[in-house]
Amino acid sequence: MCKNEQRNDLKQPQHDPFFKSMFEDQRLFRELLVWLVPFVAELLDLDRADLQKDSLVDEELKTHYSDLLYKIPVRGADQNIVVFVLLEHKASPDQWTMLQVLRYIVQIWCREYSAAKEQNRLADFMLPPILPIIVYHGEREFKVPIRLGKLIRAIRGFEKYQLDFEVLLLDLTNFDKTTPPEDLELFAVLAIMQAVFRPDAAERILRIYQKIKHKLGDPRYSERWLKLLRYMMTSSKYINKKDFFEVTSQMSDTDIATLSPFYQEVFAEGREEGREEGRDEERNLWATDKVETLLQILSKRLGDVPPTIHDKLHAIHDIDVLCKLTDVALDCLSLDEFEVALGK
Repeated sequence: MCKNEQRNDLKQPQHDPFFKSMFEDQRLFRELLVWLVPFVAELLDLDRADLQKDSLVDEELKTHYSDLLYKIPVRGADQNIVVFVLLEHKASPDQWTMLQVLRYIVQIWCREYSAAKEQNRLADFMLPPILPIIVYHGEREFKVPIRLGKLIRAIRGFEKYQLDFEVLLLDLTNFDKTTPPEDLELFAVLAIMQAVFRPDAAERILRIYQKIKHKLGDPRYSERWLKLLRYMMTSSKYINKKDFFEVTSQMSDTDIATLSPFYQEVFAEGREEGREEGRDEERNLWATDKVETLLQILSKRLGDVPPTIHDKLHAIHDIDVLCKLTDVALDCLSLDEFEVALGK
């Protein structure tokens, strides 16, 4: 994350990659599905849910849309009797979302038809049911059509010949007004997705932390929490450097220190760039921030940092060197070990 060539990416909101990384986790997907559609727990064999690796998004659309598609067998039925669940993520309302979903559904059906034809199963083949789910979080409520028919011009006499269906919408702008999921890991993910667009993002992070902190001794939860915080720091316009340190100062989990170098890069990249005047000063400020972050990590992990290490770090102005030393600070077992690396 400290490499120069990666910094432009760090400035960009990470909504789509975050969503996909969360719900490619099949346990989390199952919890989401059962929370939204409880009856599927009995109808579908969720333990055999299969994430379809081939995205439905073609080259033309891949920079604009993301999707996750699961294929799930029906309990007690022939192996070819399945239901598809399509998860579509949105971070802003799109008037033509239903047209996009229709395109996905047709692609799924065409693919399944082709497979049945190749396997000589067309005699008893039927198109599988597809449950389309839109998971939305954004600055405002999702008030665009969720029925395809709303996009089709109504002309008397043609109604019964037109396609029409509805998606299941999870609008996270109203998440704190709903009955939350019992699964705390899913709760934290959805609450963070709501918080990322809220002006009180920092306060929301702390409320989420209070609810799940008793679980952070579990490596699964602590790893998830770290990913959630990384997402917030890269993607929320409402989190600044002051908020970051205020939030982390109230968290007891020492692994939170790993966020510091990552966030410092994002914060530094948000400063003005491209002007010749003041560039040296800007780099020096960035280096100073890096050094302070390093000292904070060392102090939190290993105790009081001796003056010799302070002096050596403040003498370094190369950002790449400071990034490498940050990695050492996060992994080393003692201040002596860090000082040896510092002298190399």
